[in-house]
Amino acid sequence: MFAPLSRRPAALLLAAGLAWGAPGAQALNIVFNDVGTTAMSGQQFAAFEAAAAFWENRLSDSVTVYINIGFDNLGTTALGTTSWAQREVGYGELRSLLTADATSAVDASAVAHLQPGGSLSFIATQTNLSTRLDRDGSANNSRLKLTTANAKALGLNATTSIANPDATIRFSSSYASSFDYSRASGLAFDQIDFVSLAEHEIGHALGFVSGVDSIDACISQATHCGAIRGLEGRAWYTALDLFRYSAPGTLNLSVGSGAQPYFSVDGGETALQSFATGRNHGDGTQASHFKDGGGSLMAPYMAYGRAYDAADADLMALDAIGWDVSTAPVPEPGTYALLLSGLAVLAWAGRRRS
Repeated sequence: MFAPLSRRPAALLLAAGLAWGAPGAQALNIVFNDVGTTAMSGQQFAAFEAAAAFWENRLSDSVTVYINIGFDNLGTTALGTTSWAQREVGYGELRSLLTADATSAVDASAVAHLQPGGSLSFIATQTNLSTRLDRDGSANNSRLKLTTANAKALGLNATTSIANPDATIRFSSSYASSFDYSRASGLAFDQIDFVSLAEHEIGHALGFVSGVDSIDACISQATHCGAIRGLEGRAWYTALDLFRYSAPGTLNLSVGSGAQPYFSVDGGETALQSFATGRNHGDGTQASHFKDGGGSLMAPYMAYGRAYDAADADLMALDAIGWDVSTAPVPEPGTYALLLSGLAVLAWAGRRRS
């Protein structure tokens, strides 16, 4: 869900419902269907198409992703919402799928540092907001959820269509005049780049989501949590949560516990980008985002008058969860260049893949 903020702070809250590398051969196909109560203009639909083209030119998986889009009367408290279809999978099966799908240095490191066995060990939040090391092998340890788009990228069958889409993205018609739908003539200081917003929401549909948000919401609804056997009896977490660390070797899936979680593809040794920690019991923003301030597309805020595309950490995250990212060499910021050079050595020595 998008929430509006004052223009004066020049920031906008984004919510969930590697610009490294040049564009590659297009294989991903994103199909939109306008289902809004108010039909989109040609310019509005073209902005969605521009956002889709960004992802299609950077992800080479031969899959089709169906997304319903539209402008609806969402009131004035939200700019937009996104929801997505899900597929559940066992942890052991997901590890095998990620291993089989590995084609990059990021993949090689990511799968090499996944925990062995059929279940995960991690720091977890309990219903009373205390935390514990959860390694009891119950359903929340042994099963995970994927967006159906992410499942497709890993080769799993997901029967979706225009009538049964992978995701639905809706924006508030109340704010339609605040969006700038084209980057061609530059972006006014008091306008919101709609292409960036659409790219961000598509990123969630592709799998940039965290089960930490589900735990956060569940704890706020004690009756609901009780109805599903507390927090142990079902799958909560996602593929992205496999790379959520708070220290080397410490997978941390807690809600706002005080330990800052971060994205890492080498078992927590290298912190690539900090994660947000939860809307209700964390830092005030959904955990399905990078923490604000790192310049990432998948951060919870964006400035008025500024356009964003996916940064290194955004694309590395999608790469790690099973998407194939185009990685033609370009100059890298020092931290990423150093990391990627190390991962390249690991990939050659450990997996012998280019």
